Amino acid sequence: MPLFALLVEYRGNPPAEELLDAHRGWLFPRFEQGSFILSGGLEAIPGRPASALAILQAESLADAEALVAGDPFIKAGACAHQVVPFTPRVRATDIDTFFGNDTKAVRRTS
Repeated sequence: MPLFALLVEYRGNPPAEELLDAHRGWLFPRFEQGSFILSGGLEAIPGRPASALAILQAESLADAEALVAGDPFIKAGACAHQVVPFTPRVRATDIDTFFGNDTKAVRRTS
């Protein structure tokens, strides 16, 4: 199944905790269902605000865009986003060792 990168840029300040909770409530089931593979925040740097990145899979770009349209962040207008086809070329065989205990692991159910 094709992979996509979801590039998210917050508008203004990072989202309030209430919106973060709604986002997580939407996101974690998408991991369990197998749509999302990896997600996380990107720190602000000069010239670029705090943002986020996710890798997901869907049948098509249109399906990926429809999937992320349900994210409370996007529905609330708290961020600008872009869904981009992603083709992995190389990966570390020990990729799990890069993520510490503070990274939530969600078991896929499908």
